[in-house]
Amino acid sequence: MTRQTHAGPGDRPSRRAVLAGGLAASLCAPFPAQAGSWAADSLHAAASAKGLAYGSAVNITPLRRDPAYGRALARECGLVVAENEMKMNYAWPEPGRQAFAGGDETLAFARANGQRLRGTTLIWHEALPDWARARINRREGEALMRRWIGLIAGRYRGRIESWDVVNEICGPEDGREGGLRNSPWLDALGPRYLDLAFESLREVDPGAAGLWNENDLELSADWINRRRAMVLKTLGGMIARGVPIRRFGLQGHIYSTHALDEARLRGFLREIAAMGLSIEITEFDVDDRAYPADVAVRDRKVADFARRFLDVVLDEPAVLNVTTWDITNPNTWLNANLQRRRKDGLPQRALPLDEAYRRTPLWRAMHKAFTDAPDHRAARVRLRGV
Repeated sequence: MTRQTHAGPGDRPSRRAVLAGGLAASLCAPFPAQAGSWAADSLHAAASAKGLAYGSAVNITPLRRDPAYGRALARECGLVVAENEMKMNYAWPEPGRQAFAGGDETLAFARANGQRLRGTTLIWHEALPDWARARINRREGEALMRRWIGLIAGRYRGRIESWDVVNEICGPEDGREGGLRNSPWLDALGPRYLDLAFESLREVDPGAAGLWNENDLELSADWINRRRAMVLKTLGGMIARGVPIRRFGLQGHIYSTHALDEARLRGFLREIAAMGLSIEITEFDVDDRAYPADVAVRDRKVADFARRFLDVVLDEPAVLNVTTWDITNPNTWLNANLQRRRKDGLPQRALPLDEAYRRTPLWRAMHKAFTDAPDHRAARVRLRGV
């Protein structure tokens, strides 16, 4: 049974007290610690009724500054992920200094609200501090990778459900071996860096599911078809080599400038599932650049697009969860990205809550998609990637 989050200020400890009091226990106790705080009518409640989960990325700045942000995450989510605080440039900014405060606070928040926790990201071509980038070379690269994964995955051993072990490695247009994206890790170690990363996580935290997280696979275009082909071929090779990959992450950044081909997406997910992998939707949002300025019209189009996408995704039994990349429109990364900004300068309406933490038409579309989804609980018995 879940508990509600509608108690008055005097009935709950402050957010600061929860974080401070729970941190020590968070780092030495199993996860999660207590019954979930999500509301009975929340996105996660609708998802969990079908054996799924709903979650959100957590931006540490509003979590620290705005209690309403934390209450919204607690009300709607059964799963959270630190948006940035577990990436290398945040957690290991200097060779002799680690900075785990933000990750620890995210963990404490999750434990206080009975939420599961994902981790992002271990190996990526971005979010590298300058000192580390200089050491990703043939002589030092492998030792640095193992040291980094040992530090971050070791600190949160037993508390992370799944780690994005490698992130955004697909790049057929770069002309590299196997269609891999240009990366300092590829330059230093060759394609074997993928295997090393997954094997390192297994050594450090064998209970955490290792996941390849990838973007630009959801919609319709010739260049996206080439990316899907690369993903399927690379996954097949990894499984044949015995790489300990258990899940595949479809980021789910869908954008109004491209069409959705439901049949192609359905087939792609089915092929991944046939390899025995579970699937997570890891960074879901809707880029509304091509939609009119009128809020009512735009919200309706965003909701419709999201519903069509989620109906396909949630039909696949291998899908475990849907995580949005933050939960409230003002925090979407789309407004800060030059390529994603609307030409009219209006903020994007990409996420399930608005600036006042009210539920949007997108929230309602997501809730209905979860409610109408087939029951995924029986599939859990057959999946090795859970």
